[in-house]
Amino acid sequence: MSKEWLWWLGEFGLVAVVAVVAGFVTRDVPISILYGLFVGTVFFVLREHRRVVAQQERQVYMMEDKALNLPITLSHLENVDPYLKHVIESERNEFLRLAREVIDGEITIKTRTTGQLIIDYWKLSRPGDKIIATNSGAGWGTPAWEMYRQLNFEMAERGADFTRIFVEPTMATPEDKKHLKQEMDRQKEHLKVRFIKEAKLPPRAMLNSVLIGDRYYGYIIVSKPVGSGLRQVPDEFKVFTRRDEVEKAQELMETLIKLSEEYK
Repeated sequence: MSKEWLWWLGEFGLVAVVAVVAGFVTRDVPISILYGLFVGTVFFVLREHRRVVAQQERQVYMMEDKALNLPITLSHLENVDPYLKHVIESERNEFLRLAREVIDGEITIKTRTTGQLIIDYWKLSRPGDKIIATNSGAGWGTPAWEMYRQLNFEMAERGADFTRIFVEPTMATPEDKKHLKQEMDRQKEHLKVRFIKEAKLPPRAMLNSVLIGDRYYGYIIVSKPVGSGLRQVPDEFKVFTRRDEVEKAQELMETLIKLSEEYK
């Protein structure tokens, strides 16, 4: 049965229910039928209005996407992961806003930091998720890192099975190692904390990465490192949702758990 037929059956069912209730209350069959038809008509008009508006918005999106010469219209991305689709649509809408403003000879640039993207990514977790993260100091000492840490603690309190593997970089200074130990001490009361040196990492392992359940895998890239110590500020964040990539990440993270040491 098509969706359209199901929709009409729903409308008929609504009218019938209203008519029966009205008949029971008024004990007047003609009035109950008229009341049911009236209520059904009102709901029909409201639903039809929403359907037409949604269809028009979809058509506008398609025309805008074609005007931008996009390889595929965003309105056809039904099978794309909701998180990725949200990111794409946000960037697209921001571009359209700038394009409209530039006609007047001025634009307002609204920057969205990598830290904000990572916080949104953390929020994809659900109670019961198995989360494995590696960290070598990216973002330490920044306001964003304080938010990451607190959010991670809250995720664990809500039921996430959260393990963080701290990585000591090969170029770590004595001061870096001190900060690393302080951070592990701070987090071990809330999360499962493990430790490994960069030299022992297997191939493809990233210094700063996050696996959320069996759905998402992401890692941070510091393309412009400042000095050789910890507390580097991330400037790129890559996310995978493809099943094959996530499965490879799961195997990699499980290997890291075996190679690392529990920190007590």
